[in-house]
Amino acid sequence: MAELSQRDQLALHEFSVRYRAGLAKAQPTPQSSLDTVTEAVREQYEQEMEAKRSPSVEPPSPEPEREPEEPEP
Repeated sequence: MAELSQRDQLALHEFSVRYRAGLAKAQPTPQSSLDTVTEAVREQYEQEMEAKRSPSVEPPSPEPEREPEEPEP
């Protein structure tokens, strides 16, 4: 793809902003979807903060690699 001039890049960016604004107006995101995402982000944040608060808990060690068993004749 050819490089765009700075002027073309700015025009494309402005178009994308207007396009996304129009799309949001035509198809607004339901509040229930926003609530679901907010709750998921909150849970992940709380888990990360809890992990930082309790450094005494060590992550589980990976299982040692085992060599494949050879079939018996």
